[in-house]
Order: sequence, then C-alpha cells, then structure tokens
Amino acid sequence: MFKNSICSYPDRGPYGKSSYRGNCTGHIIKDFIGSYLKRQDGLVADPSIGGGTSVDVANELGVRFKGTDLHQGFNLLRDDFGTFLQEEAHLVWWHPPYANMIEYSGNQWGTADKWDMSRLSMIEFTEALELALMNIHDACEKGAHYGVLMGNLRRKGEYFNLSSLVERVAPGKLVDELIKVQHNCVSDSRSYAGSVIRIAHEKLLVFRRDNSDSSMFFLATMHQRAVNMVQTTWRAAVRRILQGKTLALNDIYHAVEPYAQQRSNVHWQAKVRQVLQDARYFSRIESGVYTLAS
Repeated sequence: MFKNSICSYPDRGPYGKSSYRGNCTGHIIKDFIGSYLKRQDGLVADPSIGGGTSVDVANELGVRFKGTDLHQGFNLLRDDFGTFLQEEAHLVWWHPPYANMIEYSGNQWGTADKWDMSRLSMIEFTEALELALMNIHDACEKGAHYGVLMGNLRRKGEYFNLSSLVERVAPGKLVDELIKVQHNCVSDSRSYAGSVIRIAHEKLLVFRRDNSDSSMFFLATMHQRAVNMVQTTWRAAVRRILQGKTLALNDIYHAVEPYAQQRSNVHWQAKVRQVLQDARYFSRIESGVYTLAS
C-alpha cells in the first residue's frame, strides 16, 4: 500500500514484458490495488494492458481481473468498456500512452492503427483522452476508483503537461495524486544542448465515481476544469454515446441532452447533426441511424 504521496521503485520487478517500451513497474500497480480495492472479491480491470504488467500483478495477488488492449482487438475509443467487462468494475488501472512519446502500433506490435492514441496529433489526443476517461468512468461501480498513470512530455522545446490534462478532463472526483519517481529512462543517456531539466517523474491520479448516472453529467464541470487548456467537445460527447451502440437520431438527442442543457448553444440539436456528418468518426447505417466508424 502507498505510505505517502511520493513513491519510488528502482527495481521494476518481474512483471510484464520488459522489452515493451513504456512499461511501468508492477510495484506501483500492487500498491494501487492494495490501497484502493475495497472488496476481496472485487473486479480489477485494465483497458490497456500493453506488455502485460497488470496481468502479472493480478495473478500474483490472486485478485479477479479482466484486461484487454487495442492489440487484442478492443478499441477504448470505439467499444464500450463496461460491455466488455460484463459487470461493473470495482477498480480500474489505466496507463495510457504519453501522447506520441512512443508510437506503439507498428512498432511494439502489429501495423499502424488509426485508433492508436500514440499516433494522434495533440488536439486529437486530447479528445481521445477525454473520451477514454468517460468510458472508464462509466464502467466503474458507483463509489469505485480508477487510477491513471501519466507522464509529461517535452517536444522541440515545448512542455506538455499531460498529467494536468488528465485532471482537467477526467470525470469523477479526484481523491489522490501520487508522484512516482522515474528510473532508467531512455532520455537519461541522451545529451541535450543548453540547460534542460529532465523529466524524472510521473503522476498517478486517482478518481472516484460518485453517485452520478454517467460521465455525461460531468461534462459541464469538465469544461470548467479545462478553461485555458482544452474544451470539452460536442464530438467527444456524441462519440461516447455511440460507443458499442447503433442509435437513431432521437435517441442520440435524448442521451446528449444533459450535456446540452449546460451549454449556451440553443441550437444544440443542429450541432449534433453537424458532428454526425464527420465520416472519420461516424457512419450512417440508414436514414437517421448512426454508429461509430470502423
């Protein structure tokens, strides 16, 4: 279990595939489970198992576990995580890519995949992060926790505070923030011109799903968190509604209404129809019936 808000694990342990770049140590997942799993028979879940670290930790601890990944055919941006689990999760661990710091599909596994979050532009990554977090939140039992381990990125002299981005767009209540010291980073052996402060930490942000019915009710709050950094998008809201579903336009209106009521756009139904015309993300099955693009 975590003793305080700073954690350091010089030895990554025997967990997961060590050659899978970006793997975190299994020790932090063990402490996360030990600190936040409140039921002995509770379900621990991971939508992005990567090199299998969380799988090995769960097996060692003997906890109930369900995990998957894009390289196993589950698409967190298209598929409903709760439907995959077939029950509510009592604890979810998520270690997403740190934007495009490491490209996974086509390098660590398979061929390049357009749904791979590590291959998106920063704007696309922000929306995908928001969508994925809503999906995870809604898969949790009310009162359950989910944790997101996120590092920050410096690219061409610009600093991207991805951990703060998570805090701004994640639904649910932030209950803890843990600083994890990084060890044995690839950048440790690189030389940089000028005075560069190397990034040597990640943040584990822990959220709790309270008594809200779904992430849609958090969108207005998320928008306020994101002021001056990122705006909650209509497209993300509609994409969340269609994850794992095919719906008629009136059903989409009904589902998006809690969000629409918090926005100043009185013509929100027209905005929804406009969003649905984007063929990159949506497919029209027949007149007035939509699903997510494949």
